[in-house]
Amino acid sequence: MKNVDTIRAREGRLIRSALSVLAFLSLTLSVDAAQLRAARVTQIMKDVRLLPGQAAPRAAVLNDDVNAGTAVRTGSDSRTELTFADLTITRLGADTIFSFNEGSREFTLNSGAMLVQVPRNEAEVKITTAAVTAAITGGTALLECNKGLPTKLLVMEGTGRFYPKGHPERAVIVRGGEMVMMTVDGHITSVTEFNAALVYKTAKLITSFPALANADLIMAVIQAQQWAQTGVASSPPAAGNELATTSQAVAAAGGPPVTTTTSSKFGSPSTITAPNPYHITSGTVIKTDPTITTNGKTDSGKIYRSLAQDGPFVPWIGLTESPFDIASNNPKPGDEASPLPVFLFAGLQFDGDPTVSTANGGVSHLGLASQGGITFGPGGATFQFSGIDRVGIVAFNGSINTAGAVFANFGGLFMEARGPGSSLTLSGPITLPQAHLVAEGVLQVNAPVTITDDSQEFKAFAGAGARVNSTVTAHFQRIESLGSFTVQSSAQLLSMLSATTGTTGQILIAASGDNGVSGVSGLVQADKGEVDLRATGLNGQVTVNNATLHGDVLKVAALGTNGALNIGGGNSLSADTVLKLYATGSNGTLNFLSSVTLSSPSNILAANTINIAQGAIVTINSPVMAEIYTNQPNYSGFGGIGTPATTGTFGGAGAKNPLPLSNAPPLGPPGGGP
Repeated sequence: MKNVDTIRAREGRLIRSALSVLAFLSLTLSVDAAQLRAARVTQIMKDVRLLPGQAAPRAAVLNDDVNAGTAVRTGSDSRTELTFADLTITRLGADTIFSFNEGSREFTLNSGAMLVQVPRNEAEVKITTAAVTAAITGGTALLECNKGLPTKLLVMEGTGRFYPKGHPERAVIVRGGEMVMMTVDGHITSVTEFNAALVYKTAKLITSFPALANADLIMAVIQAQQWAQTGVASSPPAAGNELATTSQAVAAAGGPPVTTTTSSKFGSPSTITAPNPYHITSGTVIKTDPTITTNGKTDSGKIYRSLAQDGPFVPWIGLTESPFDIASNNPKPGDEASPLPVFLFAGLQFDGDPTVSTANGGVSHLGLASQGGITFGPGGATFQFSGIDRVGIVAFNGSINTAGAVFANFGGLFMEARGPGSSLTLSGPITLPQAHLVAEGVLQVNAPVTITDDSQEFKAFAGAGARVNSTVTAHFQRIESLGSFTVQSSAQLLSMLSATTGTTGQILIAASGDNGVSGVSGLVQADKGEVDLRATGLNGQVTVNNATLHGDVLKVAALGTNGALNIGGGNSLSADTVLKLYATGSNGTLNFLSSVTLSSPSNILAANTINIAQGAIVTINSPVMAEIYTNQPNYSGFGGIGTPATTGTFGGAGAKNPLPLSNAPPLGPPGGGP
């Protein structure tokens, strides 16, 4: 258990349960209206005045509260910073007039230049001028408007929308490292790149103030731009490929003219519509710069640069994030490996292993996406992708069945079947350092999975149900479902001691469906590590039959209000340190349906009601009696108050007299140890 802290750190971006996400969204919605009711003046440089409605202007002082209806005006060569309760920051340049609307997350820029930084995961902030509206989502941007000059938006990181005032349907999307402007005659120009590194180093709305909270995300954009120009993230952009454009926003903020670049490699990908489905064969040649050629026909893809620069992967590719995307918090291919060359097809079939080239500045990642389902031809071809590091295969609205295909000898595989009811069936083996499988419908693992890198993990996430019917060997395993999970009798989930470091692993399986009925059979074993199987839904059930479960720590739980944990027949449940069986909801039940032996130095049973079936014996194979926490002990003997004629009992070391459920020690979080 000595690597728990390392595990927790790496799991920061892993899948959260639907209940946690819904709670977060509810909290966000409840505080949004209050977030922009007032701001505080956190920086003042020279002449900054507050204009409170009809009252006379007065000089601003540090920590002044600025309420809705109070405008802020800066003088010549003056600047200021306002910080809102949600940590949204606005910085105003020289000769700027600014105000905001209470509770609406809307700013008004009458004239001048400003920087706005919206914290990641906060709601969109809109900035309206006389002619145009700019909306910033979880990002940092510069905006400038002056009479008789174009209105310009530069997005340093995150995502922005830019549209004529009152016409959001005409919005253009502007991502990190890109700019757009509205000309004096009302025309919105094409989105182009600008030199983010130069702006970051010289614009006074950045350099004259303390470091921005999102500075690391801005640096990611800068590095991606440098990579795109030179192939080396630490080098400056190459000269000679830039279209010079003066940015009045940066000039007003005290910075130099901004150079912009354009490239056909970037932006959302166009769909390759013919043939449909597109057949990837052993004769297909993929260049990650990015082009794909099959049967003499060459099509192009696009490069997803980073989360900071291009925003979330799903909107970038042209789709709207769904409730499933939000609930699963899925890291998409581009989130896990970027820059990422992506090819988008109307339909896709894999018939053979393609040749992949990283020449001409290409990278060792590859994304292959389909608007519909993805199929694999018969014959069980082996896919190695010519040494590519990571490969993403995504069906955005359709199912995937790998049909015996073998995945081996490259760095990692991300595979997702997205869309309502879309299933992912793994029918061929995976032998890779890392694998991540996702299905919005049912996810079935019907073929062996071997994760060869003990520092990496096998991750699986399902919207309806996750089913394992094969052997999964991985140091770290996490299987989660918004419905239920099933570990079938033929399954073996194995987490062995690391052969290289001797560290322990873990196996975590969870279901959050309100009415999910989960079942565990087969073998689930983590040598010197943790096994944690739990259902968190309102009426979630977990039934354990003919299963062998073993770990240093073993936890099996049904935690919903009406959760039921059923221990059937033919089970072997054991732990080296502690074994916990929990059903701690207000109506939760722990039901021993058949005789079973619990083998652990410490056995803890906690439930509102503990039932032992007639004639059943729960044998405690331990030097000490089991600890019992229940409000209704429905069994005989050992202090129980059940009806002897209809209930079973404890055997072996037996059980202590029950204590109230409220006294039970916490189950602890998944992967959190005893």
